[in-house]
Amino acid sequence: MDIEKMRKWLEITNDYRESNFWSNVLKQKHPDEFFREAVCNPKFDIYLNENYYLIIFEIPGVNQEDLSLNLITNSQLKINGRIKPVLPVEMEMQRERIYGDFERIIELPEPTQAHLMQTQLYNGLLHISFPRKNSY
Repeated sequence: MDIEKMRKWLEITNDYRESNFWSNVLKQKHPDEFFREAVCNPKFDIYLNENYYLIIFEIPGVNQEDLSLNLITNSQLKINGRIKPVLPVEMEMQRERIYGDFERIIELPEPTQAHLMQTQLYNGLLHISFPRKNSY
């Protein structure tokens, strides 16, 4: 995005408005931020075999200590955490990855109990497995 073109456009639009609406908006947020994804919403897949369900979340850059899983009800799982930048923001030249807090609540394919769930974090993927009802 060409910032100079954006500034010129703002000057032109402000000539036709009584207030500096766009200037006030852009004081709060840089133009590039309007096009960034605002919320980190980890993607997941669900698999099953004869005995188990397996849920795999994509959470690259999340450390175990920055991750929390809670079974809200016996059929709702909440995952939340924080993705931290690898290097200081001052070094950033371009950013496509999203950093910050995230939270996602998903419906489980069938009810389960927290003590039956097993988790493993490996290579940016969170594996959550639990037995199917007919197998316990």
